[in-house]
Amino acid sequence: MREPYSNNEQGLQWPVELAVGVIGLLAVVFSIWGLVGSFSSKALIEWSVLAGVTMLMVSRVDIRIPNRPSRVSLSDTFIFIAVFRFGVYGSVLLAVLESLSNALQVKERRRSAMVNAASVGLSAFISSQLVSFLFADINTATVGIGELALVALVLAVSFYTVNVGLTSLMTSLRERRPASEVLQDIVPWSLVSLVIGTLATTLVVKLIAVTSFWAFITSLPILMITYHTYKVYLDKVETSNRHAEEMADLHLRTIEALAIAIDAKDEVTHDHVRRVQIYATGLARMFGLSDPEIEALKAGALLHDIGKLAVPDYILNKPGILTPAEFEKMKVHTIVGAEILERVGFPYPVVPVVRHHHERWDGRGYPDSLKGDEIPMTARILTVSDCFDAVREERQYRKAMTRGEAIAMLKEGSGTVFDPAIIAAFLDHLDDFESQIREEGVERASVGAPLREGGEQAAGSASAPMVYERIRSAHREVIALYDIAQTIGTSLDLRDTFAVFSSRLEDIVSYTTCVLYLVRTDSTEVEAAHVAGRDADRLKGKSLPSGAGITGWVVANRHAMHNCDPRLDFDVLKVETPDAYKTATVVPLMRDGAILGALALYSAELTAYTSDHLRLMEAVAKLASDAIANAVKHERTETSALTDPLTGLPNARALRYRFEEEADRARRHRDTFAIVMMDLDGFKAVNDGYGHQAGDLVLKELSVLLHAHVRSNDFVSRYAGDEFVAVLQVGTDEVEELARRIQTAVDRHQFGFAGSKVSVGVSVGWACFGHDGDTIDTLLLAADRAMYADKAKRKAAFNQDARINTSDLGQFPVM
Repeated sequence: MREPYSNNEQGLQWPVELAVGVIGLLAVVFSIWGLVGSFSSKALIEWSVLAGVTMLMVSRVDIRIPNRPSRVSLSDTFIFIAVFRFGVYGSVLLAVLESLSNALQVKERRRSAMVNAASVGLSAFISSQLVSFLFADINTATVGIGELALVALVLAVSFYTVNVGLTSLMTSLRERRPASEVLQDIVPWSLVSLVIGTLATTLVVKLIAVTSFWAFITSLPILMITYHTYKVYLDKVETSNRHAEEMADLHLRTIEALAIAIDAKDEVTHDHVRRVQIYATGLARMFGLSDPEIEALKAGALLHDIGKLAVPDYILNKPGILTPAEFEKMKVHTIVGAEILERVGFPYPVVPVVRHHHERWDGRGYPDSLKGDEIPMTARILTVSDCFDAVREERQYRKAMTRGEAIAMLKEGSGTVFDPAIIAAFLDHLDDFESQIREEGVERASVGAPLREGGEQAAGSASAPMVYERIRSAHREVIALYDIAQTIGTSLDLRDTFAVFSSRLEDIVSYTTCVLYLVRTDSTEVEAAHVAGRDADRLKGKSLPSGAGITGWVVANRHAMHNCDPRLDFDVLKVETPDAYKTATVVPLMRDGAILGALALYSAELTAYTSDHLRLMEAVAKLASDAIANAVKHERTETSALTDPLTGLPNARALRYRFEEEADRARRHRDTFAIVMMDLDGFKAVNDGYGHQAGDLVLKELSVLLHAHVRSNDFVSRYAGDEFVAVLQVGTDEVEELARRIQTAVDRHQFGFAGSKVSVGVSVGWACFGHDGDTIDTLLLAADRAMYADKAKRKAAFNQDARINTSDLGQFPVM
């Protein structure tokens, strides 16, 4: 058997060029030398017949070895016969001519014809010289068949040794592979050719010696039958091997497609897998791992997280730290993955890679707490490779690391999490790995971007098939809806609720501006209560009538409107936007048949929302409706709990909340404020003379009067009965003047009821924060004392001086 040298390179390096030149020169020399020697032979006719049969018939039939570039040929047998019959000259010339004839038949071999001819010619020369030296003039007619077989064996061994050596050298130079690897491919089938050549040569040479030279022709049918039998057998082997390879490849592609589909839920891309395979196989070769182990690493890079099928999505994508119970559930994926792959029956050790890729060098990993060298080398390599690449990709639950941060993470974990030797080798050759990644076109790109308009895939995931992007998109929908449901289900604050679901909604439905419209309780209008995105300041607080614009129509008819002109809303709202919007979609918010408002999305980028966008909008609206209803009810309940139902002023509970806000502000800014206590004089006479309904109207009118005499940032509350308390942002020098102005305004005001006019007065007392105390109870007590002192003073003045101008105190007894 000969391994033909084939030059498939565009340009050879100088060692190969030199070797080709030398061997080509040898081919010419051997041809001339053999030709001269043969023509001096008396057996020229016999040699010519043997050469003709060899080149025209035998060299045209050879057997290709399955899965190898090697071929088994019968030509070697006729070269060996030439050695016995015609000596060195004839055998060398026949070897050169047969090799040239064989090479010229195949287009791919023509460029290397001279190299192959020289290799075979040199092999024939050395082997024939060795036989001549060892066995001298052997008489094939008289020696026994055993001795003849020994000579043939020596001839074949020496011939194949030289030929295989030269072939391995040239292949090693050409392919830049170690010669030992090349020999592993060639030697086994060379032994087959050696055995066949030895037996065939022995039989034919003995037959010629016993009968005549022409008897070799009778051996051709026997050799042909043997050849065809062997060829049929090898063809069956090749067919079987090809079928097995196709099935194995089909199984692997099936598992690969399934694994990538599963990984797509966790935003894992095929490019990530390819990069991990490059890192892992490069490291494996550095540490001298076998081919089956390297194949196991390639499969492990793809399949190591397949056990995450057994882990709930809410744990896989939880943005915060896992609880101990959740982490225990997460750890199951290594065991489940190993059990799944055990059933596949891989021909290489994939299961240990998958089971142990979360073990730690210090023994604190899982599932088996292996330590140091107890962890399979393949698992240690995959841990480093996968971890480095995974942390540099963005996920729903974490941000991506930079290259420098990822390298720092590996260094920090060296000797605790990772094998230090692997970390050192990885970092030393990281530039080489990244160069290979760039050459293969699988460099890192951003992932996790949602589908854009018309279902286009976002930038950064163009290398992923659309089917996997759709899986990722569906998974992002589930996570976003889960986050929305979880957050709005636990929050009663409408502002926080809107902030969360508008943010998460943007992950799955693109918008420029998101508006939550609520139906107002005091009118038929719909108010833009909360706004997120562009032009929020222009839209917030604006109202439109029910039935007007897109949103008004949606609220009035309780039916969604999709892909409408946003100007229909903006014109009614009287809002001018610097940039034009292209489309809008509005869905109603309803609970128990009652309309709460509407959720509107306006986009300046999309020309139209897709059916998927509309489906998601309606899903979010259903989730949000209950939460918004609860939040609105909570706000209204909280408002009523802090508001006096008669006057509409804040009550005593609200007073305490406001005091804490003002106290905190005063402490931070080293400021002060005043608490003013006010109690009506003559109010009992109103209730006794006109009834409590008249008293209620007086209190309502008084609340309006008090608000008119304080600033917008001041606070007035009904404390209890006919007592009022104000929190005024003034100091000790200003409070007295402001309090007296309020007192004078009340004293002079005429309160009307059923055509009658009544008058009441007010006694006032105050205390200042920091000067009279720093707690609400202390200040209220101080203000109350001052107020009663003022009341006593006013009463004494009223009783002692009946001539007091009634315009000062009014027509009322001081009570």
